[in-house]
Amino acid sequence: MQKDLDSAFEFCRSLAKSHYENFPVGSVLIPKDKRKYVYCIYAFARYADDIADSSGYDEVTKLQKLDTLESELDRSVNENKTDLNSDTGKIFLALSETIRNLNIPVSEFKKLLSAFKQDSVYREYKSFEELLDYSDRSANPIGHLVLNVFGYGKNENEKLFSLSDKICTALQLINFWQDVSVDLKMNRIYIPADIMNEFGYDIVKLKNKTEDESFRKVIKNLTDKTENLFDEGIDISGMLKGRLKFEIKATVNGGRKILSKIREINYNVLSTRVTLSKTDKLKIITDSFF
Repeated sequence: MQKDLDSAFEFCRSLAKSHYENFPVGSVLIPKDKRKYVYCIYAFARYADDIADSSGYDEVTKLQKLDTLESELDRSVNENKTDLNSDTGKIFLALSETIRNLNIPVSEFKKLLSAFKQDSVYREYKSFEELLDYSDRSANPIGHLVLNVFGYGKNENEKLFSLSDKICTALQLINFWQDVSVDLKMNRIYIPADIMNEFGYDIVKLKNKTEDESFRKVIKNLTDKTENLFDEGIDISGMLKGRLKFEIKATVNGGRKILSKIREINYNVLSTRVTLSKTDKLKIITDSFF
C-alpha cells in the first residue's frame, strides 16, 4: 500500500510541475513533508482543467468526464476506493490520503470542478463581476487548500483567507491577460464585455485580433485592476509563518512580474505572449526573502 501511495504522490508531482510556468508550485520554499500534498492538489486541478481545455472533446463529453471525476472524488473519500491502473486513480489515492491526513474540506475541490464545468460551456463574460465569481471557484479554493495544508483553518483565520482570495483571484486574472491569444483560439473570451464597451472596443475587433489604442486601454484597465487586488492582499505575508510566507511572496512576485512584462509590451497581448525566463524565476525566489 505504501508503495502505491508513494507512486501516486510521485505521479502528482510530475503532473503539477509539468504545467505551471509562472509560479513556484511546490518549490523548495515549501517544506518537504508538505510538498507532496501541494503537488496532489495542483495535480487534481490540472487534470480537471485539461478536460475543460481539451479540443478533442465536445461540451457534452467534457461535462460527462467532469461529472465522472466528481463521482470518483466522492468514492475515493467516502469509500476509499480508487483504480490504481488509471491516472485519475493515482491522483485520487494521493488526494484521499491528503484529505484524511489534513482534514481538508472536500467542498473546495467541488468548487474547482464547478469552475471547470463552467469553462466547458461558457465562452464570454459580460462583466468584471462575472469574472470575479468564476475566479472565486477556479482559483480561490487553491489558496484555501494550501492554507489547509499548513494547518490554517478558515473559521479561525477569516482575515487570512480573505487576503488569500485577493491574491488567488489576481493570479487567475493574470493568466487570462497573459493568454488572451491562446484562449481566443479555443473561442474563449475572458475580457469582460462591459470593459470593452467602456473603451470603445468589442468582440468583433477581438476576434479579428485588432490591437488598437482602445484595446491597449482595455488591457491597461484590467491589469490595473489586477495589480490593485495584489495591493489589497499584500498583508497576507505578515500573517504567515515559516516557509509558506516566502512561497506566497514568491508567487506574488511572479504575478507582478508578468504584469510588468505586459506593460513593457504596451499591452499588446494579442500579438505577444509574455513569459517568465529562468533568470526571472531565480530573481523572483531570491527577492521573496527581502
